[in-house]
Amino acid sequence: MKLGLLISLRSMDEADARFEQAQNAGFTLCQLNLHGPCAGRADLARLAEQMLEKQIRPLAIGCYVNPMRPDEAGPLGATRDDLSALLQHIDLLGARKVVCFSGSFADTLYDPHPDNSSRLALERLSGFISDIVENTRARNYQIVLEPWYGHVLSSEDRIIEFHSMLEPAMREHVRYVLDAAALLTPERYPDRDSMVSRICRSIGQAAGVVHLRDCVMPPDGEPGLPGPGQGALDYGSYVLELRKNVPSDTPAIVRNVPPDEYIEVRDYLQSLSIPWALA
Repeated sequence: MKLGLLISLRSMDEADARFEQAQNAGFTLCQLNLHGPCAGRADLARLAEQMLEKQIRPLAIGCYVNPMRPDEAGPLGATRDDLSALLQHIDLLGARKVVCFSGSFADTLYDPHPDNSSRLALERLSGFISDIVENTRARNYQIVLEPWYGHVLSSEDRIIEFHSMLEPAMREHVRYVLDAAALLTPERYPDRDSMVSRICRSIGQAAGVVHLRDCVMPPDGEPGLPGPGQGALDYGSYVLELRKNVPSDTPAIVRNVPPDEYIEVRDYLQSLSIPWALA
């Protein structure tokens, strides 16, 4: 399984510094998160040159549009138009996976909203995906939906239900971020390690990207999603479940780790019982 970092760019001016931080820690692979203004063809061509110079290769591109409000620039600045433009020019960067939210009706990213768990939300998400696929000229690509327990795709069962709604022509272009920590509710947290195993078994084969982060909730501490091995999950067992259930060509992306801890987390993950490829 290939191992990379999440690199998020709020502007083009940040690119060289972010790529150099990854390079200095021995990483050559990444998920590159783009805000709306970075999705034009000229910017993508410039980014491709910068990554080539720093020997960084993107395994996935993050374009975090909210499918429930696709024409509004959300917290990460992306709209439906940004996603469409990125898919038209994705060949410039070489990655074929584009990651976006499953969506929320709430005004802010992590506020709850009762409609997120409705059938209407699944239908709206399906309509959004259908519109994107029908209007994308590229053939070899995947839209990778990132779930979270407060969003539209809030559990492994919800993901399975949604996937069954898609027409076959749409389904082949849709995969999901496997991030077990993001699907642990306070109610599931006490039984977290068996829940992690269930999540991996249920949706592992549908994973397009794995996000590596940990989880903490009361009574073990304030709620949070720290970096891998920094929370309450049995992380060694988790990566074994990933190895058993996720296709071997699925990229794994380290999240929620500051640059001064990149090397430490890289070494920690390499000490676990899974063969990671850094290039």
